Amino acid sequence: MDAALELFRSGGYQKTMIIDITKKAGAAKGTFYHYYPSKEAILEAICNRWAIKMATSFERENRQLSALPKLQLFTEHLFHPHQLNVLFKRLWDEEQLNLYYKTWRGLVETVFNPLLAEIIEQGNREETMHVACRNQAIAFFWSTLHCVWEAIFFQEPAEVIASKTKMAQSLLERILGIEKNTFEISLTNYWLA
Repeated sequence: MDAALELFRSGGYQKTMIIDITKKAGAAKGTFYHYYPSKEAILEAICNRWAIKMATSFERENRQLSALPKLQLFTEHLFHPHQLNVLFKRLWDEEQLNLYYKTWRGLVETVFNPLLAEIIEQGNREETMHVACRNQAIAFFWSTLHCVWEAIFFQEPAEVIASKTKMAQSLLERILGIEKNTFEISLTNYWLA
């Protein structure tokens, strides 16, 4: 996975062949196919490894937090610089949008949505959030954040990114029934940096 990630980041997903991965890893082609049925499968495994690592780190850090600080920490983890930034940008630039969205949707559904659902349930219990339709709120949460990610992907001017971030904060407060001006999306370290 490390060899594939390095090659996907440096040369791009499309240009990287399975033989390139096995050569870099010092493994036989048959060994690759023993673990991964395709190049797409190793991409998904790389992304899952990152998502699980991120979720584990998030859960370790949030144990004593109430729902709003927990939500803040969750979004900070999502925007924190990580190894996949360049990979996701490469997929985007190579117009591998179906693969990008399929991979991201898989991470959201299997790893991130359960965490977000727990935060919302805790917020409802603590009465700092007021969400009647949790699954719909979660869908809008991701759509809203995606607008900020796209602004970063397209390297829009900093003031545009800041404006979209502020709008996203306001929308998320409304979507999650959070008191106005109590939630912030921190982009201190742009995750594409």
